[in-house]
Amino acid sequence: MKALLDRNKRLQIEALKGLIKASGVLGLDPTRYKNALKAIAPRPIAKNESKKRTKSSAKPSASIQRHPSSAKTSKKPKLLKLEIKNGRLALVFDSRVDKKSITHFILERKGRVLYVYDFKNVRIPFSIKRYRGGTFKEIRIAQFDPKRVRVVIETAKAYKPKLRDAYKTVTITLPGYSKKEKKSEAAKVSPKSASTTAVPAAFRASFGKKSYTVVIDPGHGGKDAGAVGYKKRKEKDAVLAVAKRLKKVLQKRGFQVYLTRSRDVFIPLKKRTKFANRKKADFFISIHANAAPKSGNRYKSKGLETFFLSPAKSKRAKRVAAIENSVDVSDLNRYTKETYLSLINNKKMVESNKLAIDLQKQILSSLRRKYRGVVDNGVREGPFWVLVGAQMPAVLIEIGYITHPTEGPRLFNPNYQNLIAEGIANGIESYIYHSR
Repeated sequence: MKALLDRNKRLQIEALKGLIKASGVLGLDPTRYKNALKAIAPRPIAKNESKKRTKSSAKPSASIQRHPSSAKTSKKPKLLKLEIKNGRLALVFDSRVDKKSITHFILERKGRVLYVYDFKNVRIPFSIKRYRGGTFKEIRIAQFDPKRVRVVIETAKAYKPKLRDAYKTVTITLPGYSKKEKKSEAAKVSPKSASTTAVPAAFRASFGKKSYTVVIDPGHGGKDAGAVGYKKRKEKDAVLAVAKRLKKVLQKRGFQVYLTRSRDVFIPLKKRTKFANRKKADFFISIHANAAPKSGNRYKSKGLETFFLSPAKSKRAKRVAAIENSVDVSDLNRYTKETYLSLINNKKMVESNKLAIDLQKQILSSLRRKYRGVVDNGVREGPFWVLVGAQMPAVLIEIGYITHPTEGPRLFNPNYQNLIAEGIANGIESYIYHSR
């Protein structure tokens, strides 16, 4: 955590190496840490290669000097849309994918078969997507490492999939694909039809259990307006709008969803996690908007950050927590607060930390597709009372600074709110995937 917050690359590399070693001792899968290490660690340079580089740098070639713009630039094909229809998985890109760059293999496990396809040098606008279907157990599309996108088709029984590329679309047949279905659809996918494909809405969030339950907590409400920013607009209104949009997104993906408040009412902080515990929620997501500590900082203070519960000591975390806690725990003395915080469940704190990392990453990824200058303020620890008592992974997301002249108005923009909701939903799915 310290390495990530301080952006200390050397410390990140050392930490990842330690996690890889510890995973080996504990018999855990270290793939996730190895991929992260590959992404940030520099490749060691061999002695002979080092000499070559020294020579070449000492005397640049004339052709490079004369033609600096002659270097080749290759744009990776980007995945635009997905479609599961008529017994096929179709992946539509913005440019043609070289079939030679696709490799595949089969893994057999007890009671399941995995058909794995690796796409080299392509881009996807998300970290992971998962789909459940009647003829297959699950389809997963994810960024496996910086250079590969992996598609996994999981089935209960073996079958013979066929891969085809036509125009900018790559298709893979699924179990149950028959000649009859093949005749009923167009022989080839035309560019026009490819541009209208869409992700199926029949996605179900049933990763190893019947369903997952999420309690969304729109911060403040009623007499507690929260922070006040651009044109006197209030935090309590912005976060409620985002929470309602998030509820719709999660429900479409098969989650059971509850809001701690669905209208402008005040609810004490302790009752919010009690509600989540009563609903036996798998996740508790509290949504807030930040505010500049001083009016003179309103142009500088911007960005998103995600907190998990911890007796943190950093000035920044204490400042933010003091604002969010002010209405409900002002009557508690320092010793009472410290006693409560000493009872934090360490296991839940670790899981909340992991959830916070996935959420922060996915929200940023979602917003940056459409908006420039979205600042990453990282994942942080904080003594937030709304998270005390939660019996599940629980986080508090500061979705932006309501006091910033650009970011403040965005928090009330429906498009911006939708992207935040999509990012949070993707973050929850990413956490579930990595926790399996």
